[in-house]
Amino acid sequence: MRRTRQSGFVRKALLLLIVLGIVAAVAVQRGAGSMSKEKVREGTLAIPKNGPFAAALRTVELPGDPDSPAYGAYFPAADNELPPIVFVHGTPDTMGAFEPLLFGPGDLHGKANIWTLEVCGHGIAPANDDAYPFQRCADYVAKSIAAFGLKDVTLVGNSYGAEFCWRAAADHPELIARLVLIDSSGLPRTPEQFLSEEVKMRDWSVARLGYLINSEPRVASALDPHFDGAAQKGRVHEVYLGLRNAANWNSMIDLVKDENGERQGDLANIQAKTLLIWGEHDEAYGPETFGRTFEERIPNAELLVVEGAGHYPHEQEPAWVAGKILEFHLEGRGE
Repeated sequence: MRRTRQSGFVRKALLLLIVLGIVAAVAVQRGAGSMSKEKVREGTLAIPKNGPFAAALRTVELPGDPDSPAYGAYFPAADNELPPIVFVHGTPDTMGAFEPLLFGPGDLHGKANIWTLEVCGHGIAPANDDAYPFQRCADYVAKSIAAFGLKDVTLVGNSYGAEFCWRAAADHPELIARLVLIDSSGLPRTPEQFLSEEVKMRDWSVARLGYLINSEPRVASALDPHFDGAAQKGRVHEVYLGLRNAANWNSMIDLVKDENGERQGDLANIQAKTLLIWGEHDEAYGPETFGRTFEERIPNAELLVVEGAGHYPHEQEPAWVAGKILEFHLEGRGE
């Protein structure tokens, strides 16, 4: 029996060494390492669909944290003095994920004062060797809103970005008047409810080395099921670029490991009027299980389910989603 256990241990050790050897070989072949933030920024903003974000990009220093400036893109509306709509992407996305909503079929550009934020540990925003759990990202969103001088905002987030938003709304009701959560995280999930790629990131000991074997086909294989089998190439490329940076990759790992529903009790404390938009076929957070629970727990919330859409309804049905967000934002304000 002892010999069997020893041989089993040896096999596992050899398998781990083989995996690490493959990773190391790939690292050497690719130039051994992480893409710099400068290269990520250059490549991401050069993607044709991200042109409007590159042209409108602004930065501001965060008080008390000069090494972590806030990154946002501002798209003003003519003769519109209403408070802004602020969009917050999910993980491992960038502000470019909102292109279909703002400049594609959604056509929100010019209809409201709009900001898109880039969250620390993602895309072109600051990231280093520190940990990036949910609360740090939520605090960064709130600090960015304050640093840009925004008040009474309608805050919109998708997936992990939606959890950044509702945590910020619970912590800073003075900044956020209305809240739009699109397929949000934040409730506990059973082991069976985590997607296969999430399980690997949560459980595999070598998960933090994954940026070394990151590739566009790997990114596409993770995104495609959420987009009827075919995510757009520009979308795949921007996610791929962000995850070539080691700090961004490890931020994603931090967040996946930190997803535990620990602040679900604070949903009852959200003061902002809330619109919940959910894809009918979301594989990560089904509307009847997760969307309905958010609707029950947030005091002033309404759930809308987008037929035929998955985890990214704002990209799959941007015209419909944009109309609902604008209607919600304008309700009771102005003419």
